Amino acid sequence: MLIFIFSCHKEERIPYADVDYRIYLDLPEFSDLKTPGNYLKITGGVRGIIIYCYFTDEYRAFERNCPYEPSNPDAVLDVDSTGLFLVCKHCHSKFMLSDGSKIEGPAKYPALQYGTYLENNILYIFNTY
Repeated sequence: MLIFIFSCHKEERIPYADVDYRIYLDLPEFSDLKTPGNYLKITGGVRGIIIYCYFTDEYRAFERNCPYEPSNPDAVLDVDSTGLFLVCKHCHSKFMLSDGSKIEGPAKYPALQYGTYLENNILYIFNTY
């Protein structure tokens, strides 16, 4: 009789963080965020949030915690010098800033994206899961 032992490897996921923010785009500190292509880092989420102006009235918000080895304190996403990609200096995973999809690297998942909604120059950022 043969006995097979399978090891279960639990995949690490980015921990849940309650995200419910209002960004008042009329305030001077957020005015640059009205221009497509611009982005801003804010505190919140697990390791911070990157808000990206995709089009004039369309925004993306991404968790800065890299989905590859998210418990590693160095697994943090930043915008690269081109302003088109999110990159992790720890694992070298690369993601599209426009939608969070993975381009290269060991990450199995896209960058974690939060929901956004714009109303009367107030940008709402919230959990979608």
